[in-house]
Amino acid sequence: MKLYPNMAESDYFIVGSRISCTTLYNEKMEGEVAAFDIGTKLLIIKSTSSSGNHNLNDMKFINLDYVKDVNMLSDAKESPPHLLPLNLAKLSNRVRQNVEEKRQKVNNVGVGVSPEGQAVFNAIIKTISETRWSGKNIIVMEKVEIDPPYGVENCRGQEGNPVLIHVKKILTKYLSKMSDSPGANNLRKSMSPSPSSSSAASS
Repeated sequence: MKLYPNMAESDYFIVGSRISCTTLYNEKMEGEVAAFDIGTKLLIIKSTSSSGNHNLNDMKFINLDYVKDVNMLSDAKESPPHLLPLNLAKLSNRVRQNVEEKRQKVNNVGVGVSPEGQAVFNAIIKTISETRWSGKNIIVMEKVEIDPPYGVENCRGQEGNPVLIHVKKILTKYLSKMSDSPGANNLRKSMSPSPSSSSAASS
């Protein structure tokens, strides 16, 4: 059953039937039809939860304008229940939230920074969401800046500022935790100034 790109009005999906489809990006999906709206070409399929919880299902929202091939694997085993209209506003809002979350995750990854620097960033943003990268420096609430190699002594901000005090506490706790973990010596070396930079500073 091929519905893309010229889907006729008579083409539709029966709730409970099982289908497989391939998107324009060659992503393959398979599952049971949970809902279908021909007006918006929105198809919702459910499949076994990727978390392994048998009481849950993964729900995938598919825009058929971005699908190049759809195949019917099996018909519904029983008559579908009466379906309420899709809440498109709610679905659109959920899509926007998912896009924003993914965009934020991309922005939270530093470019060209050390693994230690990224780990420090991750530790801070768990507590203070208003944290961002500025080049290789970490900016917290626009009040604190942390330079490489991201030690407590690398935190810059107005003395006595509550944000600076809080960030130093987070960093101290994180570094203390890391010092007790395997590979702590390598971490301390990577987050300490190199001999060459120290001699250059003293000259």
